Amino acid sequence: MTSERPDSPQVEENSSLIEMFAANRGCKITAVLAAIGFVVVVIIAFMLLRRGDETEIDGSTGADGTPTPFIDSGANAPQSGNDSLVVGVSDTDTISVTLDVPATLQLGTRSFAVQSQKISADRIWSPSFAGENTAVWVYGTIINYVLGLSATAENQILLEQMEPGDQMTLSTRNGVDYTFSFESREQVPTGNPDIFTQQKPGLTLILVGAEGGERLVVNGRYIVDESGSANQGQNNIVELGETTQLDEVQVTVTGAAFLQNRPEAPPGFAFYLVDYQIQNIGLTALDTSRLQLVLMDESGNSYAISPAAGQLGNHPALGGFLNASQTAEATAGYQVPLGLNSANMLWSVTNQMTGAQLRVTIPFGGGAQAAQNAEVVLAEAAVSSDLSSLILSGKIINGGEQPVVVSEADISLQTDDGAVYLMLSTNPAFPWTVASGQTAQFVVTFQRPIVADSAVFTVLNQPFQLSNLR
Repeated sequence: MTSERPDSPQVEENSSLIEMFAANRGCKITAVLAAIGFVVVVIIAFMLLRRGDETEIDGSTGADGTPTPFIDSGANAPQSGNDSLVVGVSDTDTISVTLDVPATLQLGTRSFAVQSQKISADRIWSPSFAGENTAVWVYGTIINYVLGLSATAENQILLEQMEPGDQMTLSTRNGVDYTFSFESREQVPTGNPDIFTQQKPGLTLILVGAEGGERLVVNGRYIVDESGSANQGQNNIVELGETTQLDEVQVTVTGAAFLQNRPEAPPGFAFYLVDYQIQNIGLTALDTSRLQLVLMDESGNSYAISPAAGQLGNHPALGGFLNASQTAEATAGYQVPLGLNSANMLWSVTNQMTGAQLRVTIPFGGGAQAAQNAEVVLAEAAVSSDLSSLILSGKIINGGEQPVVVSEADISLQTDDGAVYLMLSTNPAFPWTVASGQTAQFVVTFQRPIVADSAVFTVLNQPFQLSNLR
């Protein structure tokens, strides 16, 4: 066994390490304290960020757990021109986002001063008004601007008389003007939070303070400046038969029909069918479920798609995907009051992803009211030289005050056994529009009945008995 002397090199080395540790113990303690301080800083930064997020959006949620789209639930909103909307802490400095607060609302000849008020945490909105010419903006609604108007008789008449084409202008404190076009009007339950939705650009006006459990709500569609819009035709109103463009699709309304006395319709209602052609001119497939098809009369009443009515159309309802360069013929069916009195109907197509919209004016002459004033004259019925078709020619005389619109659904050839024969061609092409006091000539070619010797040719519910067809 060997022993090491106290002055051996190994002992001296260990001794040196001990001395070094003792000498540097203060440095190690300092390093540990620095690490603890870093952790504390990180925790504080995290708490500040979380607090900033909580002040950005009210923490209350709807039934689906989605945060409300407006800002916190304080009693009073800031009144500066540029309000601080979001405050947080980044890695280097404090960041903030500001908004330009609305200042005035112009509805026709009426001008309203706009005040800002925040909504309460229970999502029940009961604003206070400084006067009849004051509107209250729900603070933080900056995609779909939501404003309340006092439920005075004058304000109620103002909202009830608005119609398609009327514009509403919202001006901010920094002098920026946003223009909206009247889109729809409806009665909404007082506690319904859907009126605050921020899914697409628009303006929502709410009549606040009226008796009962509902509020009158007017919706406006945001009008994009034409100089910066890529959506051709979205701000235009076109007529029946005209082609217009909505984002990456082109749409043409080819006809319309008013169907009454249908057993599928509830008592007091009729069906209204809109035939149209749609083409995808984009480079990718289009999900047609993104397109909202709405019918509106001149009183501002809106009608949603009716599957029962659509089943009676000349074409199937639009659905699924429309491939690039694909064209489809479709029919949109609606349920309307049987005694509807409207010279024209307004049909709109809205892309719910972009907010772009096209609108088509359709004369309500396709209904029985206008057709009653139309006289149909059948001038000639002849069999073609190859004996395969039946050629019918005549004219339509409009003695009424409204235009008469004739679509494919208004013309038929049927034999006594109930067989319906195929329409091969028409001149002119559908739709036929006959203005008030005017006459329109037509030629229609049908598949010739071979077995039957007689048939009934019908135009606008006016039948003509044909015989000696064989």
